[in-house]
Amino acid sequence: MFILTIAVPAIGQNTFYSIYTYDHFIPQVFMQDKTADLQRDIFPKWYKEHSSARDIAWLHHNDSNIVEFWNAQGDTILHILTELSGIDWQETEFDIHLVRYFTSIGSGEPTILPIGGIMHHSLIEAAPQGNRLKLNLIYQLARRMLSQTDQPDREFDFGITQHPLMRHTPYRRDNLAMLLAVATSQSVLGLDSTRDAFESAFWQQRFPGYEIFNRHFVNQWILTPSQTLTDWLVQEPYNSELVRITRPPRRPKKDTLQTPEMWVEGLPIKGRLGIAVKIDNSGYLVIDTLDTYRLGYACGLQIGDQIRTVNGRRVRNHKAMVERILETLDDGGATLQIRREDKTTTVVIQPLALPVFDDDWFLYDDEYEDTFFDSIPSDSDYIDTDN
Repeated sequence: MFILTIAVPAIGQNTFYSIYTYDHFIPQVFMQDKTADLQRDIFPKWYKEHSSARDIAWLHHNDSNIVEFWNAQGDTILHILTELSGIDWQETEFDIHLVRYFTSIGSGEPTILPIGGIMHHSLIEAAPQGNRLKLNLIYQLARRMLSQTDQPDREFDFGITQHPLMRHTPYRRDNLAMLLAVATSQSVLGLDSTRDAFESAFWQQRFPGYEIFNRHFVNQWILTPSQTLTDWLVQEPYNSELVRITRPPRRPKKDTLQTPEMWVEGLPIKGRLGIAVKIDNSGYLVIDTLDTYRLGYACGLQIGDQIRTVNGRRVRNHKAMVERILETLDDGGATLQIRREDKTTTVVIQPLALPVFDDDWFLYDDEYEDTFFDSIPSDSDYIDTDN
């Protein structure tokens, strides 16, 4: 059950909300549906055999509802995101790219929204429609807003930028973005429409943090302009139960590690990494597909990451990449230097175990270490609640 945080639902962009001030700066946003180049960059092999112009024409015939929604409610959405998050927009303008197909439900930065489907190689899953699509748009904008805190040239409260719940994991940053999106959607679409959209089979299947969101955020972190997402974060201790429950999966104990996994045709057994790559024009591997339930995503990789080196050496194909990762995976992890949005960063792939759910708690197998994986100011600041 969702809790409505306003008394008057929005029916238009100029609707006045008694709890909102609308005195914050908002960027100018442009809906872009002439995205042939972007589509070809995302699916180069697909568009060697299919017409990007035809897909653009398809977009023009099928994106009118979301474009009309944005024209009517766009400024309202941007304002509410600001007031409920407690974070000001830093950008003066940006684009929302509408595409027919994408590799996932969408992207926050750059903001990409698939209208037709989610494509994995030759398999295409239908994209959400109606209010589910509108919620997805708001969710991607919420992700973009929170990603502003990652920029080193922008000043944000240290307690927010360094908080464990702001880490890029399925159960933390994504859940905060969804919390912000749901609260905003309630104000724009209404309580019932938002609930029906989020409780749909699409979101249950495509949002990894769904259970944790319903157990630990809904009806507990209630967002208002006087109690923003930022306020909740500042009040949440780094060693709280919520931080513990949502922490990244844990490393297997050394004495229970099995022999290194083998690979078949460049893919690890059972798809442990959950990564598929393509080769870009410069000869580097770029992450093309990422399973949000598996190791690569849990350790921080993102679609579009250009893999510069693995353990200090360049790899030129998928099999070589997997081989080098597995060489050190069970001995401290594999270090990947990646290029993301014109910036070079490092991601460590560690042998983590994804958690499972019980009726009342978050369970981990006994063979996994009882340690925290968050960067903390001091070990003494943390309380081990596992025992």
